[in-house]
Amino acid sequence: MEVIGKVVSGRGEGRYYVSLPPYKRRFKKILGFIPYPGTLNVKLDEALDIDKLNPIETDDFIYNDKKYFGVKIIPVKISTFKHDLEIEGAIIVPKKTYHPNNIVEIISPVKLRDILSLNDGDWVKIKIKYSCVR
Repeated sequence: MEVIGKVVSGRGEGRYYVSLPPYKRRFKKILGFIPYPGTLNVKLDEALDIDKLNPIETDDFIYNDKKYFGVKIIPVKISTFKHDLEIEGAIIVPKKTYHPNNIVEIISPVKLRDILSLNDGDWVKIKIKYSCVR
């Protein structure tokens, strides 16, 4: 399954959360990589019902006396229409988020904006690596 969308700016909060050691450990265990500290926000043409893709879900946790919510994870490959380079990554959907369901956050072991030469408004292709559509 492949979806396309436009790169958009976020609030910059992804950098903080993705950098927290408990999240980093979970991503490493599930995806095999520690993500670059930040997320790439992509606005899709249509809403994505992530629950129909059978996401991997992490549990809530306490870190430094503060509660953090788990995330839903879908492994993906991301590329552009500029070239054929595909980068491993994952769509992450925090259980507590302000994003509408047509905006997805993508993590990767590299800074996607740099490696894929992305700016706001650029189109990207997101290939969902596997899913069990319900």
